[in-house]
Amino acid sequence: MIATWDKLDDMNRDSRRVGLVFGHGLAFYRGILRGIKSFAETRPDWVFAPIAPEADAVQELRPFALDGLIAHVFTARLGRALERLGKPVVNVSGVLPDLPFPRVVVDHVQVGRAAAEHLLDRGLRRFGFVGYADHDFSLGREAGFREVIERSGGQLTIHRARAAHLDPTGLWQWDQGLERWLGALERPIGVLASHDIQGVQVSEACRRLGLKIPDDVALVGVDDDDLLCEMARPALSSVRLPAMRIGFEAATILDRLMARPGRPARPGAFLLAPLGVAARGSSDLLAIDDVEVAAAARFIRTHALEPIQVRDVVAVATVSRRSLERRFQAILGRGLWEEIRRVRMDRARELLAGTETPIGRIAVQAGFSEAKLLSTAFRQETGMTPSEYRRRHRPTP
Repeated sequence: MIATWDKLDDMNRDSRRVGLVFGHGLAFYRGILRGIKSFAETRPDWVFAPIAPEADAVQELRPFALDGLIAHVFTARLGRALERLGKPVVNVSGVLPDLPFPRVVVDHVQVGRAAAEHLLDRGLRRFGFVGYADHDFSLGREAGFREVIERSGGQLTIHRARAAHLDPTGLWQWDQGLERWLGALERPIGVLASHDIQGVQVSEACRRLGLKIPDDVALVGVDDDDLLCEMARPALSSVRLPAMRIGFEAATILDRLMARPGRPARPGAFLLAPLGVAARGSSDLLAIDDVEVAAAARFIRTHALEPIQVRDVVAVATVSRRSLERRFQAILGRGLWEEIRRVRMDRARELLAGTETPIGRIAVQAGFSEAKLLSTAFRQETGMTPSEYRRRHRPTP
């Protein structure tokens, strides 16, 4: 690698040499790398150097071989090795919050809130969280999850695994404590795992214990890793993270730092909101004892993207509209029309953040008859237009 850099110096002394300290085993990392590449389209002088996310690999680098680095720093030893290089570093890891680098990370508290609201929508009243005792991202997700569950009056129990560090490429080790915890839970219960690796671990532990997903345990992970979510049986629901946006913003910050060499970077976190929950079979549950409310909720979730009205929902029940509204509000905390709009808005957010589909078409695909109605609903709920939401959640050069 060093010889290669020497030759590059001879050919182009004006290039910016950017080290990428990442594993590639998880979709989250690959999304970040795509975001970095998107920014680099505007910087033809950038030259990338892939570096293994290990302290020994970083220590072998000569300081002058790189102008800056973007790194997923998940151990203190790796952080110290990067600091000794004396070059600008932007950290995209949520494991260690106190390293002396600027960070671009997801808002972990909002991740927990999104998962809690998704599980509450299933009518559950008992909840569990599986995370780590010593990782900042997990503690933040636990805090957001707890906040929403406690506000709703639900019951919450926690299982925290202990790990010296989070392996960015491996899967899991069997955790007998997790199995004992799962076996003692009162069911049905909604469980948030702090990331998809843990989500698959919980899913397999439930199979070993004979617990049914989602009937006994409705399960949600975090990261929306396509391979891991498909490995779970049934497929794992997961909170979607703005990985590309993280990479794009990290590259933007590094570009500014490299433009002023020698000036120290201020540590601190740039937080990005999650993109919602990708719902799959692991949380496909309606734990609602009221038959009429369950039928109404199921009808809305099946048909909300069609041009339905409240009267169409009432038609599937055998009680009056007034009675159904009252019971629906008491159990789910919102009325029939609010539920229809919630499902539509969730779909609109997903399409805006995850596709390049024109906004007029998104409005129709999300159940709105025209773009103006989607825009009005978006402003009321988020304070942004659909275009502003898309710009905030999708990186563009």
